[in-house]
Amino acid sequence: MAAGGNIRQIKQNVWKWDVGGKRYSLKKYDSAQQARKVRRIHDELENIGFPHVLPIIGSADERAVIQPWLDRARPADYSSRAGRDRTLSVLRMLHATSDQVNWEGTGVLYRYPLIAKWEDRLSKFRNQKKNLVPLVGSKHYDAIVYHAEEALSAIRKTYDPEEDCTLLHGDVVHHNFLKGPDGKYVMIDFDLACTGPSGTETALWIHRVLSHVDFDLDYLCGEQPELGLLSASSFNLLLYPNELLREWLYLLTLDEDKQRQMKAKLDRFTDKALSAWIPLCYQVSKRVNN
Repeated sequence: MAAGGNIRQIKQNVWKWDVGGKRYSLKKYDSAQQARKVRRIHDELENIGFPHVLPIIGSADERAVIQPWLDRARPADYSSRAGRDRTLSVLRMLHATSDQVNWEGTGVLYRYPLIAKWEDRLSKFRNQKKNLVPLVGSKHYDAIVYHAEEALSAIRKTYDPEEDCTLLHGDVVHHNFLKGPDGKYVMIDFDLACTGPSGTETALWIHRVLSHVDFDLDYLCGEQPELGLLSASSFNLLLYPNELLREWLYLLTLDEDKQRQMKAKLDRFTDKALSAWIPLCYQVSKRVNN
């Protein structure tokens, strides 16, 4: 840990460090290898002048990553057109860095194991059936499993892990895009960064955004015309109910009080998602088959 100043823990492995009249974020990783990966990514992005990351400050601790604290920053708002515009633009710029950086040649990044990851998530969902059905309801549980199985069947036939391979951030949740007081967006937490098709991460961004546009893919593609250029294999990724699987599995890790709080919101989200899923599948099939 850094010496001097005032240190306040924010999360399990993140501290806010006030020293010498300046504020920093200090993140401690479980391994030096992971910290080296994050530092290498930032070094490469800084070398090419990528403007949407915060600099990393040197540290004697090889497991620590120190960055300036972004005062008055707010997470991106996926429910707003401006938030979707800006985050998608930053994501496109990140993916375009493969024109300048040989990301796979850095030796610190692994290939994104999409199919294996999603198969594992579905397997865990099935294995937790006894615990999930009382929470989700048998009808909804069966629907989620059915849509996941159908999606994986289609994805296995079309997915190309080498298509347009580039750097992927790995976790495009809204709070990993921070909007500073000057309106500029930066990406944080490259802990899960890897390489893979740009369309894969764009599809994962769509997964995060869809609930904010009533699961209307046609509307979103009309708002963001560049999404219409995604490959058929990328569009097929939208058929997998990733958010539903992940959120219900996450709920099982919480204590009873937090489960009750989250379940009310998750019930509403599940009702909305499953009622929109068949129309969403139809919208995807139109784009895949065109």
